Amino acid sequence: MGSSSTPQTNSAKPAPAADPSPTADAQLMAHSLAKPGFLLARIDQICTAIFSAQSDGETLAQAEFLMLLDALGPVPQIPLARAAGVDKSTTAYVIDNLSARGWVERKPCSDDRRRSLVSVAQEGAARLNRVKADYAALQVQLEAAIDPADRPALIAMLHRLGSNPESPAPPWSAAADPADGTLDTALSFLMRRALQHFQAHFLACTAALNLTLRQFSLLFVLSQRDSVTQTSFARMFGIDPSTCAVIMRGLATRGLIISAPSPLDGRERVYRIAARGKPILMEALSLADQSEKLVFSGEAAEKLPWLVEQLRAVVKAQSSILRFPGAISSL
Repeated sequence: MGSSSTPQTNSAKPAPAADPSPTADAQLMAHSLAKPGFLLARIDQICTAIFSAQSDGETLAQAEFLMLLDALGPVPQIPLARAAGVDKSTTAYVIDNLSARGWVERKPCSDDRRRSLVSVAQEGAARLNRVKADYAALQVQLEAAIDPADRPALIAMLHRLGSNPESPAPPWSAAADPADGTLDTALSFLMRRALQHFQAHFLACTAALNLTLRQFSLLFVLSQRDSVTQTSFARMFGIDPSTCAVIMRGLATRGLIISAPSPLDGRERVYRIAARGKPILMEALSLADQSEKLVFSGEAAEKLPWLVEQLRAVVKAQSSILRFPGAISSL
């Protein structure tokens, strides 16, 4: 697996005359819409959009940290990271932003001056009721798509996935009984934890290929379609064009995809999978299936289709709020 320092181009093969129809896009995306990892990633986008629209300036991560600190009291950053289920660098980033806004404060530990305790500051405490209300409203909106009879089983399954000690995802100090935890029954949190579980297993299984999940998805799309533009992939896959540019640049730099100027729009390029990208995709497809089996290694096989059904219900109900909802008409 060598790499090239510059993107490859190839103009010998003409670009298609027009983008495929929305129906064709939906047919291609039907594969992804049967995958729990893709659905969880879409729900993570949905959660961010819902909370951003209703909150008073807090991000979803900041809200969760404020609620955890309210429940835990003054705590060092490492235990806080485990309570939030994120890595230490992400914790430091969130705490730095909260501290800059005056919502949390750091004080030295009395028994170890090299460490500091993080706690909710007075201004942060004044925001907690609003934060908790906005967070609860997010859960209500997500739960609306789930049959009430299925919610307890869904929460229990997501809790098991997210708290699996064998997962390569950042560790999470889950409550033994979900009802006792601050975030343990919140669908937005549990679905993000499950997403971390999927992503971590995928990256562990495909480490030698050096692919992100979105790069893998683009390679798969290009294996099923002659070519795509940045705009058409963004529209179909449901991510913003600037993110698409990063995905495509990384693959093109390695020579896994090739591009040519679009004959229809001089501002666009048309991308196709390169010869060297095809065997990597085939290997990644096998490894992706392996990583999914690892995610569900402790669950009954018949539970995977059931989980997909629950996740698809949320995506179908809530994707319209996204700026880039993607081709989901096959749901």
